[in-house]
Amino acid sequence: MNRSLLIAWTFVLGLFAWNGFSDPAPNAPSNKLQHMYEIFYLPFSIEFKQGRTYNDIFPLIADKRGEFTQLLTPDKLKVLDQEFSAERKSWEKSSLFLNTPLELNESQAITQRLISHRISLKRTAWDKVSVADQIKVKALLDGKPEMIKKAVTQYQFLRSLMKGANEDKFNFFVIGPSWCESSKEYRYILEHYSKKFPNAQLVLHSVVVDDPQGQIFDSQLMNDLFPFPENYSHNSVPRFLALEKSEGQLKVWEEGHALAELKNRFFAQHRGFLDSALPVLKKVSVPNRFLASPSY
Repeated sequence: MNRSLLIAWTFVLGLFAWNGFSDPAPNAPSNKLQHMYEIFYLPFSIEFKQGRTYNDIFPLIADKRGEFTQLLTPDKLKVLDQEFSAERKSWEKSSLFLNTPLELNESQAITQRLISHRISLKRTAWDKVSVADQIKVKALLDGKPEMIKKAVTQYQFLRSLMKGANEDKFNFFVIGPSWCESSKEYRYILEHYSKKFPNAQLVLHSVVVDDPQGQIFDSQLMNDLFPFPENYSHNSVPRFLALEKSEGQLKVWEEGHALAELKNRFFAQHRGFLDSALPVLKKVSVPNRFLASPSY
C-alpha cells in the first residue's frame, strides 16, 4: 500500500477512535431551503423564518422598532427580484467559475480560493485509489460501524477534489448537475461574495457533474457524497458540503448545516450591502445587526 495513503487513513481512523472526527450524522436536519434563501438574498436586510414545514419559508423585514416582524409582501419581493436580477447579470458575466472551460474529469485551481471541477456522473470516491489499496483500506474499516464507513467514503471523495486546497481552510463545495440553473446561480453568487468580502480561510469549490440524462439523484456519486439522507431536509440540487481540519479535528458539514456555517462565519456581517442601491428597500429602516442562524 502507498505509505502516504496508509498513514492518511490510519490518521483518519484514529480520529474516529478518539472522537476527534466530528459526528458524521447530526441529530436533526438544518433547513437547507431557508439557508439557501438567506445566502441568495444576503445583499438585503431580510430575515427568513420557517413555518410549519421545511418548505414554508417567510421573508421578513424590520418594523419601526427594528424587529424583523413585517412580512415582505409577494409584490414587493417580485419587484426586488426584478431589480436584483439586473445586478446579478454582471456577477454572472464576470464569473471565473462559469467562464473557465474544463475537460471532463479535470480540476483547476483558478485562484488560491476558487477551485473548479468537472466530473463524470460515474465517478466514485475510490476511482483514483488502486484495487490493492482499496482492499487494505477496507481491512482497516473492518468491524467499524456502518456510519463510519459511509463517512470515510464521503471524506475520501472530498479529499479527491482537494487539488491545490488546504484542509486547514474552510473548503465549501457547491455540487450540481450540468443542467441545473440554480446550481449555476449559487456558483457565481458565492464567487461574487467571496471576492467582494475576501477571507483567506475560505476556499470555494465548484463541482459540475456531467449528467446529460438527468440521472444524478439515483447515482452512486450522490450516495458517496451524501450518505445520510435522514439528515437532509430536501432532496434537491444544488447540494452543499464543507470540510475543515482544525486543532486536530476533521469536520464535515452537509447541506443546510454547511450553508449556515458558511454564512455565519464569512458573510453574516455583510448582510444588506445592497439595501441603498435598490429602490424597493430604500424606505425600509433596518437595524445594524444580523440575526445569525444557529450553526449545527
